[in-house]
Amino acid sequence: MLKPIPSFIYSKANQIAMVLFVPFFALIFINIYRPLDFDRLDDSFLSWLNISHDLAVQLITISMVVGGMIIAAASRLIMSWYTKKHKLSYLDYIVWILGEIAAMASAFTIAALFTETNKSLAELFRNSFVKTALIVIIPYVMCYIYFIWHENSMQLRTLRRQIAEDETRLQKAYIHIVDEKDEVRLSVRHEHLAIIESADNYVCIYYLNNGKIKKSMVRNTLRRVAEQLEGTNVVRCHRSYMVNLALATVMRREKEGIFIELGIEGVPDVPISRTYSEKVFGWMENYG
Repeated sequence: MLKPIPSFIYSKANQIAMVLFVPFFALIFINIYRPLDFDRLDDSFLSWLNISHDLAVQLITISMVVGGMIIAAASRLIMSWYTKKHKLSYLDYIVWILGEIAAMASAFTIAALFTETNKSLAELFRNSFVKTALIVIIPYVMCYIYFIWHENSMQLRTLRRQIAEDETRLQKAYIHIVDEKDEVRLSVRHEHLAIIESADNYVCIYYLNNGKIKKSMVRNTLRRVAEQLEGTNVVRCHRSYMVNLALATVMRREKEGIFIELGIEGVPDVPISRTYSEKVFGWMENYG
């Protein structure tokens, strides 16, 4: 009971929603179940006001609902100010609600003086307190159930969005190599994939694992793999090779042509053919 209640229970938006919903519910509840003894309205009082019994019932009902709404609004305004510096426990909140009901019952006791003139003030207040609690607690509980459901729904949506974002980041962090049936055979982090070499109807993937180079064969053509990896750092540089240009450390020109060195033991130097040189140099100018 001394544990602090979740702050969303008394957030500004929820306080406003409660202040608006409770009187609306109370107005419907009073008119349907008539917990107040409107049949005992003083005839002399009605004659003095020169209004019918039904009109008097509606006026008193509306006055009570508006009065209760004002008391609830004032109470929630004080609560909003108080909770800026203090936290409410479950016990504090229950006592606060009982205080609201007592304040409303005091106002309703005045209205009851016109319907039950034969009862003492203490008895009128006790009856008003019980009836007010009956009218108010039901919508309060309904509001709390809605607030908890709404908060849980928001947290669930946030969690799902975070999971989706994490999955997207995870997908972007890896390069997926598929076979000829488009089934993923190997997933390697961008910074760990070194080169891809054509081997007839297969491709040989060189990648780092625990600081050592490893190879994996996948049945697919280099052309299809290049299409699938379009837009990544792994660029085709030769009819038989693709290279991760983000790992390139040296580019040297020989009589035989231009070669890229990755500086990784076990990874051969990769040639750049004229067909793909423009694409390679363009990538290095933009991202290198």
